[in-house]
Amino acid sequence: IDEQSELKAIEKEKKVTALPPREACKCQKEDLAKAFCVDLHTGLSEFSVTQRRLAHGWNEFVADNSEPVWKKYLDQFKNPLILLLLGSALVSVLTKEYEDAVSIATAVLIVVTVAFIQHI
Repeated sequence: IDEQSELKAIEKEKKVTALPPREACKCQKEDLAKAFCVDLHTGLSEFSVTQRRLAHGWNEFVADNSEPVWKKYLDQFKNPLILLLLGSALVSVLTKEYEDAVSIATAVLIVVTVAFIQHI
């Protein structure tokens, strides 16, 4: 495909409205390739990629890292069950059952850390 026909295809593509994912998943791949002027065997040429990037931007997500990691970790302690266990650890300290307090606190730290890692 020469650059002239690619430019025509890109101009045609600009007229194509965005296809919602629910509709796109119902289409045949050949129909989608034709609608977006893509060759299923060779893909896009470098020229076409450059033109599409200029028109639509890079295919990237912007990650929202506004909340610090330490705050996300501390948020795990807002769980009512975790608060209940921490209260139990405090009662164990007040009743001088230090082994129980350490066991409960260790279990809480493990659970909170695992939940935090899964959440990331």
